[in-house]
This record gives sequence, structure tokens and C-alpha cells, in this order.
Amino acid sequence: MKRKKIVRWVITFILFIWLIITLMPLAWAIALSFDRKALNTLPPFSLIPHVPTLFNYEVAFTSFPLVTYYLNTIIVTACHTVLAVFFALMCGYAFAKGRFVGKNFWFVFMLAVMMIPFESRMVPLYLQYKNMGLLDTYVPLIIGGFAYVYGIFFARQNIDAIPDSLRESAYIDGAGEWRIFLQIVIPLSMPLIATLSILQILSNWNNYLWPLVIIRSNSKQLISVGVSYFNATQDAIYYGPRMAVAVVSAIPLTILFLVLQKYIVQSIAISGTKE
Repeated sequence: MKRKKIVRWVITFILFIWLIITLMPLAWAIALSFDRKALNTLPPFSLIPHVPTLFNYEVAFTSFPLVTYYLNTIIVTACHTVLAVFFALMCGYAFAKGRFVGKNFWFVFMLAVMMIPFESRMVPLYLQYKNMGLLDTYVPLIIGGFAYVYGIFFARQNIDAIPDSLRESAYIDGAGEWRIFLQIVIPLSMPLIATLSILQILSNWNNYLWPLVIIRSNSKQLISVGVSYFNATQDAIYYGPRMAVAVVSAIPLTILFLVLQKYIVQSIAISGTKE
């Protein structure tokens, strides 16, 4: 017993040291974003700003349309996440509880799509949307939400654990598939919904390559590409403003993850009532 406690303390200490090493660059970036000396030169390492100021954030908000990029990203992320999660739940419910010809074949075929890199499909998709006249619009960025393969796989694994007795009781009461899906499956899948939403928001917020290819207008661009635009167009060093832009762009994801992180653990557990 004593040996187990010693091993536990050693593992905890190692993980704590690793956490400090991991968070150190982030803490330094935040300190630089509030440091006036970081405007034209890189000051010595310090977790406390040498000359505290908000000037770097003023430069970040006035040098390029940060608020516009924020709004564009929120619109695209919200629409894509709602579509992706909703249709992932629908397909997951069909694969978990439905009975149709070739169900296992189509499920394996769908999973095979996950093995194809996006870069290999990017050029055909670009030509397709170009022929449809949808370049420089948000449609190509949103329409991918109809096919969230990992979400379908994850939803199937969770919904499959919901007891069939709940569905049978609903059938006896006269409920149809839509009512069962909306009033039974979705309420029992809230941790799953939260987890898939977090993963989709992270993916869309950090998406860089596809928006860079599709969006032409600077006023329609997303925050991930906008940050790279800001870094590429600055002739001066501007460590402080660059760190300010990076910190501001990461704030929503940080808050979201801290608030909803418990659902990631809950979604791993089996949803629903055990038979």
C-alpha cells in the first residue's frame, strides 16, 4: 500500500513538472502581450511584464479587422457545428437502432472515408464549388457539416448503449421514430452532444487551409487566416501585438473548454439507463 502511494506521488510530481513546462510558453506569450518593451524588441524572459500596458492590444484591434474576423468565425463555426452534430446524431441513431439492408457495409464504407486525407480531396472540392459559383462564400465551409464521420461513429457507439426497452415503451405509447429521436435519444445524449460540439468548434476555429483556399475577400475571412495575415503584413518585429492577437484569438476556445470539459469524460461513459 505504501509503495502504491509513493508511485502515485512520483507520477503526480512528474505530471506537475510536465504541466509547468507545457504552460510556460503560454504564460510568456500572455506576459509579452502586456509588455510595452515587446513592441520593437524581444525583452528578456519574464512571466511579469517589464512595462505593463494595453498598448499592444490597442495595436491589435486597430491594425486589422479583428472584430470582423471574430464575427465571421462565430457564424461559420456555429452553423457548421449545429449541422454536424445534428446529422451525426441522426446517422448514429440509424446505424445503432435502425434495420436496413447493408447497414454494416455502409457503416464500414463510411469509416473508410476517414482514412482519406482532406488534402487529396481539396482540389476536386475546389473545382466543384467553383463550377457551382460558391467560391468566396461560406457555403463550402458550412456544407461539410452534413458528413461528420467521426461524429457518426462516436454517436453510434453511445446511442447503441441506450436500452431498447425505452424505444419499445415509446412505440407502445404511439411514438414514431422522430419523436423517439427528439424526446428520448437527444436528452440521453447531452454529454455526447457537448463533446461533439467542442470537437467541432475546435476544428472550425482552428481551420486554416480550407478557408484560405475558398475565401477571397479580406472582409469575409476567418480568425485563423486573419492572424496569419496580421503576422505576414507586419514589417516590424511587433512581438507584443502579435502575442496580443494570438491571446485574443484563443480566449473563446479556452473559456469553452474550461466550462464544458467535464462532458468529454461523461461522454465516454455509457449514456442512458442500464437494463
